[in-house]
Amino acid sequence: MNHTRIAAEAIRYRLDLVRNPLIHLAPDELERMAGATLDAAEPAVDSAIRRIATAWIDAGIEPELLCRGWDCPAVRRLFDANPHLVDALDDIIRVATRSIAA
Repeated sequence: MNHTRIAAEAIRYRLDLVRNPLIHLAPDELERMAGATLDAAEPAVDSAIRRIATAWIDAGIEPELLCRGWDCPAVRRLFDANPHLVDALDDIIRVATRSIAA
């Protein structure tokens, strides 16, 4: 699994939950955030990705989809049924914003 792609999709999904749908990060900005997140080597990010991936697989969602766009009904159901996974998304976002700001 490509952790940078997973982090990028997690960041995209979380931002889509909280912002105006007319505002989009450019693909290069999203990739920069995801790369900076993993470059920070924070255990919180590894833990967040592991929690999301475990719940994802337990829900029967194809693991390959972790690296693709998460805009599908199965993923929405997963996060709706497991609100604690939003905390995992927030852990990734927190490290991303701190890493970009540094």
